[in-house]
Amino acid sequence: MRNNLGILITALLLLLMGCADHGTTPPEPIGDKEQGAIAFHLLKSETPADTWTIEVRLEREGFATLRQSVSVRTSPDTIRMTMGNIAAGYWKVTVEAKDSTGNVRYTGNASVQIIEGQTMEVMVQMNPAGGTGKLAITIAWPAASPHILIRTAGTYFSMNQIVPVSVTNVSGEVIIPSTCCTRPDLRIQQKVNGAWTPPGECELMCPTIIHPMKPGERIADSVIQIPRPGLYRLMLRYMTAGRDGIARHFESYSNEFNIVGLRRDSARLDEEFALRLGEQISLSGTDLTLVFQDVTEDSRCPDGAVCVWAGNGRIQLGVNQSTVKLNTTLEPKQIIFGNYAIRLNSLSPYPVIDRRMRKEEYVAALVVTAALTTDSH
Repeated sequence: MRNNLGILITALLLLLMGCADHGTTPPEPIGDKEQGAIAFHLLKSETPADTWTIEVRLEREGFATLRQSVSVRTSPDTIRMTMGNIAAGYWKVTVEAKDSTGNVRYTGNASVQIIEGQTMEVMVQMNPAGGTGKLAITIAWPAASPHILIRTAGTYFSMNQIVPVSVTNVSGEVIIPSTCCTRPDLRIQQKVNGAWTPPGECELMCPTIIHPMKPGERIADSVIQIPRPGLYRLMLRYMTAGRDGIARHFESYSNEFNIVGLRRDSARLDEEFALRLGEQISLSGTDLTLVFQDVTEDSRCPDGAVCVWAGNGRIQLGVNQSTVKLNTTLEPKQIIFGNYAIRLNSLSPYPVIDRRMRKEEYVAALVVTAALTTDSH
């Protein structure tokens, strides 16, 4: 079964095989006769989708480095490789799995002894190759801890779709939202190259939020429409008045939410794509056409509510001339259709308490992969 990008590869089993049957184990090679061979095999179906080439490298001090590679894409179901004329003794084995551009995506190594005339085994555990990442650090001073919790209703949205938002006073004080003109001072920020852009212009939200919010008070509304894809958050400026009568100004931020890209007419296998209700998409290289037909159930526990279980979202999907149903919590979350697996990754927006969702707001995040076939023999 193919693994997702970034997780551990199934361990490769390397078989070290001798060319003759002498059974001796000299500490160091003495002549050309004391040689062996190394071979390995791997089921093609067990390699990750981003693996195109597997390279084996043998290294030993005082000896030339031995290399050999095999193309995963052009190999049959079982990938095989053999390296001969290897001097008996201890060698370092390094295995690298590379993608289509030659970048090392997974790597593993082990120490192995080549013994003339015998068959040995060594297990090489493959791990994601080293890379770089980003760390975002947020500092919240105790005196300026947020009094307001801002939540958007979901992760995936379509561009220009209204994004629902809820604002809750989670403190024990009365909160007074700041205003710009006659609106609450609610603004949008986008994450670019790992950093948040300066807050944009004031966004429209129901003016009723301008009145002071008592402790525990909650307001839910539908606000902003964002025309460009990307990662965003909302910022709301507000004030509190302490016992000393001095107004103090604060800023509170929502969770991050993702605006998906432009609507496409086609998608590729193994990549996630989003469909709004009523939208249709074709899968490149296949005969599949998918249509997001309906949301037949949304009993998911709303944000801000306390429920005995998480609930479930169910969608109806048209696949060619057939109709299937997929779930967020219950089964099936995935169905097999011919040679392909179709999975519902998420349904957004996520429900918010005190707000009724309109069907035209729904977006389904889906992925289609090649289904695994099993040999009955």
